[in-house]
Amino acid sequence: MERAPTKHQQILSLDTNYINFLKDIKEKLLKSQLRVARAVSQGTVQFYWELGKELIEKQKAFKWGEQFLTQFSHDLRMSSPGMQGFSVRNLQRMRQFATLYPNLEIAPQTVAQLMGVCIIL
Repeated sequence: MERAPTKHQQILSLDTNYINFLKDIKEKLLKSQLRVARAVSQGTVQFYWELGKELIEKQKAFKWGEQFLTQFSHDLRMSSPGMQGFSVRNLQRMRQFATLYPNLEIAPQTVAQLMGVCIIL
């Protein structure tokens, strides 16, 4: 339960300098949160692409059969129980992603373009 503002707090909330300072901090916080979200998105897209590429390469090089993705998905999820996103279907999508973009170079603009294409992993 929030307390009623004190007289000092009421006066402070009317101070133009205080209002501008609070506004500036809110804007900086929002910009920072957006930068972090973009960086995370960029890293995630890069990781999914690299994993897709490696899945293709390893399966081909070592001649792992059709059940490779099923086993890999199971083992990966068992080693990290709280982690999501590594179902067989998602691993197939990662391979497809690597196939569709064989020479992917990740940059913030690329991530934004890919998000517009709605690649769901």
